[in-house]
Amino acid sequence: MKSLRLWIGLLALVCFAAGGAAGALATAASLRTPPEGGPFTAYERDLVKIFGLSDERARLLQALLAGYERDIERIKSDRMAETLSAMEPELAARGRWYHEQIRDKVLPPGRQAEFDGPAFVSTWTPAR
Repeated sequence: MKSLRLWIGLLALVCFAAGGAAGALATAASLRTPPEGGPFTAYERDLVKIFGLSDERARLLQALLAGYERDIERIKSDRMAETLSAMEPELAARGRWYHEQIRDKVLPPGRQAEFDGPAFVSTWTPAR
């Protein structure tokens, strides 16, 4: 009889340890930070935070940056055989266009000068 109680106690202890380990693994997985998104994720997050963009303006910014990323990839693939110096003028022009779109269409009125100012330009500068 004592042998049966010993095995039941041992089984209960093993189950308890396994449950604790599973719980610790699940908690660790849920606390991991998600991986960064695309190349403009931090820039988008900074713009939304600094300028207090509404949800509508944040969605517009996200759409513009997604378009910018697609354009960059398209330009790169179109010019793969050419040198970087051949791509640079087109990339710079595209960067200026998106910069102007963000400044003129996304940012709240009256905040454009702050966007063009040195304090914000130092955090991210589009290809000019």
